[in-house]
Amino acid sequence: MGAGPAGGYTAGRIAKAGYEVALLEEHREIGEPIQCGGLVTPRVFDIVSCKETIIGEVHGAEIFSPSGRRIVIDGGDREAVVVDRAMFDRAIVTQALRNGAHSFLGAQAAAARRENGGVEVLVDQDGQSRRLRCKILIGADGVRSSVAKWFNILRPKKILPGFEVEMVGVESDPGLVQLFVGHDYAPGFFGWIIPSGDTARVGLCMDAGNTYAQLEKMLAHPTVRPFVKRAQPILYIAGGIPLGFPKRSHADNVMIVGDAACQAKGTSGGGIFTALLCSTFCAQTAIEALERADYGAKMLHRYHKAWTGSMGKELRKDLAIHDSFSRLTDPQIEEIFDILDNPQVLRIIQEMGDIDFPSKVGWALLREEPRLLKYLGKALRAMVAKTVGF
Repeated sequence: MGAGPAGGYTAGRIAKAGYEVALLEEHREIGEPIQCGGLVTPRVFDIVSCKETIIGEVHGAEIFSPSGRRIVIDGGDREAVVVDRAMFDRAIVTQALRNGAHSFLGAQAAAARRENGGVEVLVDQDGQSRRLRCKILIGADGVRSSVAKWFNILRPKKILPGFEVEMVGVESDPGLVQLFVGHDYAPGFFGWIIPSGDTARVGLCMDAGNTYAQLEKMLAHPTVRPFVKRAQPILYIAGGIPLGFPKRSHADNVMIVGDAACQAKGTSGGGIFTALLCSTFCAQTAIEALERADYGAKMLHRYHKAWTGSMGKELRKDLAIHDSFSRLTDPQIEEIFDILDNPQVLRIIQEMGDIDFPSKVGWALLREEPRLLKYLGKALRAMVAKTVGF
């Protein structure tokens, strides 16, 4: 269920192994509506082969404090790429269909239940109800996953609402992302400008509230206004980032993956790389279960163990960093800018920065600048003491 990157890739892997796969998508067009800024690292293409969807490259970032103070992090080389997200999703699903998966568009799953050793899914498609039966149901159905709800697997700790507008005429360096940190921009998270070819994606996520109204406020902010004063909107995008770490991501006959399993980073909100990586474990476990005709929770626990063993520590650290960051006041953020704005610290960020594994540079910064410890919450301080050795 769900034909985003996680669902499309998982379906393709299982179909390629020779099994019959139904790929359900509630919308009538793959990749729509867009719910993501489309900024990914090149390692994504170690998993999927759709480089033709790249529309831009980014080598650094401009970070702005609440007062408008600016720090530039420039890696020099390509640090990330921007993809046409709709094309990206379609490319992954296209490969899945070539591998033998069957697509059901405009198919809204209304309910699911276990029956006769498998799962029966009630689907509404074009006003008609149909029942699909399967050995394994994989929920790749996003932030508010119905599969997770139906089988009592997981609810996110919290969902950060986000809003983004794609604009023509944004005046910014096409090789840099702009990030805006502070309560006047985006309370509890941050705002951004991501260059995307001939356009740019301007948006924010926040801890709670009216994201559209907050984005309008951010666009009028004196620090942001020079970038967008001549820009015009062509597309609005709404979405959410699920945060939390699941005790399990499976049940008898069922697995969940991607945003449905809260496999998003609490630091950047990014989830494409983690979703695809976790999808590899999900698909492999499904194939092994099908080979053995064993669809029980004990068998499917292999998936949960594999992905949490691979990405679990990073996602836990990211969530702890987020919890600490979201509590900072604007004066505290300005103090952190004071600490970060020196050549040695910037060199560490430029050399070690990695949006897929942000905690790595975090620990290096703490070794260089222990003053940063005062801004961390108790849980994160304990984690730092164990990891860094303070």
